[in-house]
Amino acid sequence: MHDYEEIYEEDREDYRPDPYFLRARKGIEKLYEKDTDAVYYLRQLQLKQEDNYFHWITYNALVSLQRDGTLKKIVEPVKISNRTIHPHFLAHRANRYPRRKINEMVKIIAELSDNAITWGCGNRAELLFHEGITSRGFASVGKESQEYKGRKWIKTNHNFDYIFEKDGIGYGCEIKNALGYIEKEELEIKLKMCKKLKLRPLFIMRHSPRSYNNMIIKAGGFALIFKAQIFELSQKKLVERIKNILGYEADCPKAIPSGIIDRFDSWHKKHS
Repeated sequence: MHDYEEIYEEDREDYRPDPYFLRARKGIEKLYEKDTDAVYYLRQLQLKQEDNYFHWITYNALVSLQRDGTLKKIVEPVKISNRTIHPHFLAHRANRYPRRKINEMVKIIAELSDNAITWGCGNRAELLFHEGITSRGFASVGKESQEYKGRKWIKTNHNFDYIFEKDGIGYGCEIKNALGYIEKEELEIKLKMCKKLKLRPLFIMRHSPRSYNNMIIKAGGFALIFKAQIFELSQKKLVERIKNILGYEADCPKAIPSGIIDRFDSWHKKHS
């Protein structure tokens, strides 16, 4: 499923009308009441709410608002190379003319969904975090690897983006620069890999729910969250359009801010 067409995370929890759901629903209602001409796509609303609510809670709230007629859903096919994605847009029931705003967002979503852009985002984040971590004295001892010090993971084809080492401690590192969460199944497998290879888990992610972070911590690892999606330096104009039109955090930095790397480096020193 693509970043710009999915409404929920693959590992969402079952719907329950609990206080979080009710608050999330109320927050979305207020957002549209403030501007009944507003149009958002589903991932965009999940990002707006993610500091307070898991993506799947926002999903449940949105479904509820569609069912009672507060919001109307518009699915707009977007052609990209040899494939078509289907972003879901949501408008207030009083909005009679949502098409202009949808067309504006479709253009940027099509650009963001290009394979060269998505590959560039992932590659750029990996390179920058590799540079940032190795600049603190961590040795890079493996790339796209599933083995460490004679131990090898063979149950699946999964591997780590990098394996770092310092002070005799190895880290299995996974870097996720996508808008959505890491899939829970992948997280569970990578944690099992760390246990098998005797590595500490290091998950570097744009965002992650607390329940996932707790899984990493319980396994003896560290979750490093960096918030703004990373783009290549050549995409400065695209990043400005993302911030102005779509309203989520994005950046094309020359390096990872030292404060982000400090969080992991300090944790390592404390636990080495």
